[in-house]
Amino acid sequence: MDIFQAVRTLSLPPGQYVVFGSGPLAAHGIRETADVDLFVTTELYQSLKRAGWAEKTQVGGSSCLSIGVYEAYDTWRSGEHFLVPEELIAAAEMINGVPFAPLEYVLSWKKALGRPKDLVDVKLIERHHSCGE
Repeated sequence: MDIFQAVRTLSLPPGQYVVFGSGPLAAHGIRETADVDLFVTTELYQSLKRAGWAEKTQVGGSSCLSIGVYEAYDTWRSGEHFLVPEELIAAAEMINGVPFAPLEYVLSWKKALGRPKDLVDVKLIERHHSCGE
């Protein structure tokens, strides 16, 4: 999947979203991704919901909207870890005109989640950093 084209296709308003999850890894050429996780403002979340995105509850109590390969969150919880979109949107790294969460945030989050797939990503990000890229 071309992560840049996948995000651009949505025509989301600038300053109201950031790509999170495995998207930043794809943007940095670390590994491919099959889906697009978006962290969005509450305003954009409600707009997507009105546009027909399906709402579902995640493990841990967070809810998200989904349509096709896309998932949109306006909060992100895992145990004691809690993120709000404004922080990540403000820290976004623009790559080819698309805002991505910095790898440091993704690394920290994936370490906190600790799922097998996240631990694989932790190793990939750390290897990427050790190569000086």
